Amino acid sequence: MIYLKIGLACLCLGLAADLVYLIHKWMPQINIKILIGLALLFILPCITFNTLFPAFYFHFFCFLAITQLIYFLIHKPVNLILFVVPLVLTAGVLGYGVYNLRHIQPVTYTLTTSKDIKDTRIVYLADFHYPNGMTKASLKKLIAQLKEEKPDFYCLGGDIVDEFTTRKELKSLSDSLGALTEVAPVYYVYGNHDNQHYSSKPVFTKEEIKAELSRNNIQTLQDTVIQSEGLLLIGREDAEQADRKELEQLMDQNNEAYTIVLDHQPIDLETCMENGVDLQLSGHTHNGQIFPLGLLSSLFHVNEHDYGILKKGDFTQITTSGVNGWGFPLRTQGQSEYLVVQLKAS
Repeated sequence: MIYLKIGLACLCLGLAADLVYLIHKWMPQINIKILIGLALLFILPCITFNTLFPAFYFHFFCFLAITQLIYFLIHKPVNLILFVVPLVLTAGVLGYGVYNLRHIQPVTYTLTTSKDIKDTRIVYLADFHYPNGMTKASLKKLIAQLKEEKPDFYCLGGDIVDEFTTRKELKSLSDSLGALTEVAPVYYVYGNHDNQHYSSKPVFTKEEIKAELSRNNIQTLQDTVIQSEGLLLIGREDAEQADRKELEQLMDQNNEAYTIVLDHQPIDLETCMENGVDLQLSGHTHNGQIFPLGLLSSLFHVNEHDYGILKKGDFTQITTSGVNGWGFPLRTQGQSEYLVVQLKAS
């Protein structure tokens, strides 16, 4: 967290310096000290998370740099248009990003297996990061939409809350998610943000999340195995936890059940294949969320699988971009979504 804040602060200071330079070239009659003061005031909100300010400064900086380069190449002097074009483009990107984040879509996958199972419908949701970009009204609308899916069970894939969530907001989210148990069982696994360990002053613990969810009849899985009607559901402790068990300790090697692993981070894919796992469901990556982070993640192989469906033999892995985003209430890469997974015997 501190490194991200330092990076944003450096970017904004660079933006302020560039603005002072450009405006001074355009209007040299303005006192340089006044310009510096106004530029610093302009970037003051740069590290206020869960707001549009950091995203605004980032995109404005990028568009201004591109426009400035074009001006330099065509030898055009600084004028008002140099500032207006980046502002208009930034406003357009932010408007699209806000809409895209809030426009949550179901994505359906139908998987067949030779194993003896009944047709099963699963709804998988990850990365709420509540309340970033969400209101009580939008959450209520989403819960109503999820109830209409009528699955055999729901899976909450981690990061339902994060460093910016208050205790009151945790309770509100838990109460809302509890309404899903009126339709089907709800299972939850921890993500890397849930316990607020990136915060210097966490306001709740993992145990308190578990207790709050339990109060709403939601079962927390921490390297826990659930077996029912030909299915083996393994809910993993988050990968950042030192006491996370090895997958081999949770598997029944003689079991013919269709095995599903819920793991917030899309990791240990080879281990899953070696142990006969049929399906792994994950989130965490957000499919980048802010362009071009997703492309860079894929280029440098930050994650084992960034987004979508991956099949290797009898093993299938699906990574969702999540129902929401972290840190900034917008999404300029990928879509906000939840998964509907249909399992059928072939």
